[in-house]
Amino acid sequence: MKTKTIAWLRSISHMSPEQVLTASADQLVEEVMFTQLNMADRGYTKLGTATIEFDLIDRNTMIDNKIVSLRAELQTVKAEAQVNVQKLEEQLQSLLAIEVSK
Repeated sequence: MKTKTIAWLRSISHMSPEQVLTASADQLVEEVMFTQLNMADRGYTKLGTATIEFDLIDRNTMIDNKIVSLRAELQTVKAEAQVNVQKLEEQLQSLLAIEVSK
C-alpha cells in the first residue's frame, strides 16, 4: 500500500533545522510523525510531504495485535483507577478519623 502524507517534526524533538537536514532517514524517522492532520497548533513543525509504502499484515494478525493493545490499555486504565480509588479511600479514612475524634 502506498500513500502521500505530511511529515511533522514532533513537538518534543530537540532537533534543529540543521540537524534535520543532515540526519539519516533512520535517525529522522524516530523524530517524525506522519499524518494529514494539521499539527502546527500542537507544536509540531511541518517538514514536508512524504510518500509512505507499507505492507499490511493479515487479518488474523491484526486482530491478535489489537487484542494485545487493548489488554495493555486495560491494564493501564485499571492501574490508574486503582491509584484514584486508593487516594479517595485515604481521604475518606482521614475524614472518618476526624469524626471519631470529636
